[in-house]
Amino acid sequence: MAIKFDINDPKNQRILAIILVPVVLFTLFFNFIIKPKMNELNSKKTEVVTLRNKVNDLKRKLESPEVLNKEKEILEAKLMDLEQLLPDEENVSSLLDQFNMIENDAKVYMVGFEAIETIDDESKPYRAIKYKITIESGFHQFARFMSYVMTLPRILSFSELNISHTRLGEQEEILEGLEDQPRYLTIECTLTSYVFKGFNGGS
Repeated sequence: MAIKFDINDPKNQRILAIILVPVVLFTLFFNFIIKPKMNELNSKKTEVVTLRNKVNDLKRKLESPEVLNKEKEILEAKLMDLEQLLPDEENVSSLLDQFNMIENDAKVYMVGFEAIETIDDESKPYRAIKYKITIESGFHQFARFMSYVMTLPRILSFSELNISHTRLGEQEEILEGLEDQPRYLTIECTLTSYVFKGFNGGS
């Protein structure tokens, strides 16, 4: 059933006015009052965020010298510790004395100790000295020997590890009371020690 709406009818005009006037007023109120306030609010929010970022940047800049000084102190302390672990010059006699004590404590036999190479890189503040060492022992004894070496008050590193089984004809008879000092493995490896030469390449 179709509904006829006569726009010329005063009654219909009043109904239409009652409906349209609030809509028009709300639209005008939104566009001229609410929308500008929302835009202003968003602008203020952006301004607040910008100001907060500037304040945070200023705080970081003010804190930076103190933070950097603390980091500098920590790095200087670490550098001093490292310098203590790097001797100014290599003392082979002292190194051998330390190894002899470790050899006895770990119950291994050092049958070879030879300096084979010195690496001097001008871009680095240290000189690397490589030794070839040969040890006869059991596996656990060699592991103990390596752990003892790592506790020495200097920087040393192992590389090029080669483990082979000692031939029966070459293995000495294990005497009574020396069962914890086996020699069934022959271990050859490279030991590297480091000598501090200074940051300007000096010795």
